[in-house]
Amino acid sequence: MKRIGLVLAGVLVGALIALQAPSLAQSGGTPGTTGTQQRTITVNGTASINAKPDEADVSLGVHTQAAKAQDAMDQNAAKMNQVIDALKKMGIGDADLATTDVSLNPMWNNDGSSIVGYQAENSVTATIHDMGQVGKAIDAAVGAGANLAGGITFKLSDANQGLNQALAKAVQNARAKADAMAAAADTTVGQVVTIAETSSPGPLPYAERVAYGAAAQAAPTPVNPPTIETQATVTVTWSLV
Repeated sequence: MKRIGLVLAGVLVGALIALQAPSLAQSGGTPGTTGTQQRTITVNGTASINAKPDEADVSLGVHTQAAKAQDAMDQNAAKMNQVIDALKKMGIGDADLATTDVSLNPMWNNDGSSIVGYQAENSVTATIHDMGQVGKAIDAAVGAGANLAGGITFKLSDANQGLNQALAKAVQNARAKADAMAAAADTTVGQVVTIAETSSPGPLPYAERVAYGAAAQAAPTPVNPPTIETQATVTVTWSLV
């Protein structure tokens, strides 16, 4: 019985020491040592893609004046219907025609003391998918009574396609820079740690002013679609090995 008592006492003392001693597994390593920080390199890459637009938003409108407000609106509606009909005959469907503004305002005499009439305006935007039809659509609308101009905005129907191509080239540009810098530092680029887009998404539409009116009726309206540039910028971090 005495030996058993000594053994039990030894077990209790050992357990107490084990509870008081710090655990090396929880401290993350041998006391006095520190972990090494991963070496990385961060580079910005840029690229751009140029493409011809395949869509154009053409803004057309009608301005009318009359002594009475209702007369101004009625005349305006009649002319705008003629403009829309002319655009539809060009093959522009309802889905590509959108009213952007309808307004009615009084006209005052020279000293601003009384109303002498009313002016009404109605504008519509036509989306044209055939660049060869842009000038013809403008001429048809003007011939039908359009006398307001909002200009043309050229776009890419699939803006993401150009952006994705620019992003891929931007990453390649960043990698080339990283390889050059790493080689100069006598090291090698490893795996990607982080990658982020830092550019504005998508290409910016290109707006162009076009003169409408008598000159447009005298000769076909020339329209030369510009080249749209899509730019992309990325920031990439690689490990160094």
